[in-house]
Amino acid sequence: MTLLLTSAAVRQIFPKAPQAVIDAFCSSEGQRRLQSAGITDNAVRLAVAMAHCHHETGGFTIPNLTENINYSADRMVVVWPNRFKSAAAVRAKFGTAPGWQKKAFDDIYGNRMGNRPGTSDGSSFIGRAGPQVTGRDGYREVGKRAGLPLEAQPELACLPENQPAVLAAFWTWKGMGPLADAGQIDATVRPWNGGTNGLADRKTQYARILPIVRKLAEVPELADAALPKPRPAVPSASPTPSSAKEAGGGVAGAVAGGAAAAQAGLPWYVIVGAVIATAIISYALMRALRRKPAN
Repeated sequence: MTLLLTSAAVRQIFPKAPQAVIDAFCSSEGQRRLQSAGITDNAVRLAVAMAHCHHETGGFTIPNLTENINYSADRMVVVWPNRFKSAAAVRAKFGTAPGWQKKAFDDIYGNRMGNRPGTSDGSSFIGRAGPQVTGRDGYREVGKRAGLPLEAQPELACLPENQPAVLAAFWTWKGMGPLADAGQIDATVRPWNGGTNGLADRKTQYARILPIVRKLAEVPELADAALPKPRPAVPSASPTPSSAKEAGGGVAGAVAGGAAAAQAGLPWYVIVGAVIATAIISYALMRALRRKPAN
């Protein structure tokens, strides 16, 4: 069984998120992605994943879902206390000329996380998307699992429609499932973030989100009606009376229409509506054909 996200629940979790992000998580493809990673296996896992994303992005509100590198020297001391003892130390190392932050990030993130020393990798592969994927290695690994060329095009991680795929890939790459099952978000922070930054807020978000997701309905895993896999779009031409008859008419035609809708990756409620509408139209066409006088 898997938890089925609703627009209302996701909006509660991320009250200020763009609607496109809400829609992405509630789409059949988005839910299939989360299910495949095991994120929707239970409420605890889902709450952990959403709590981290909320903390990392302010509930999907930071501009372009991208880490802001325009830090002040004082802020760098707060974020990296082990690297910088004072704002003066930051200024002494990187100066104050325009663009000094880029120089700082190339140094801070350089030569680790797969970033190449002496390059701009550090300021290029900064945090992006719900999980705030960071580092060349991170973009390569997440992109490989998500089916996206993130190492070559890091900005693809910021697109609203890619948020479920990026989250699912990040979760799988980090092996978060077993860590989350214990229900102790503390144990998941370091694997996610590399440290314990924002632990208090992550715990607050987890406590807030868990009751929301506990109310979600469970559905069978990979149920065709609820979680259809993406398929090529079906032709949109309207059926003629003869084609409706060939499809079987009535219930048979409705089932065929429902199958086509499922292949198109439409939500379950659209599929149900399509089945009902097809049955009604097929019935009307068959009655019209029976009434038609012979020539």
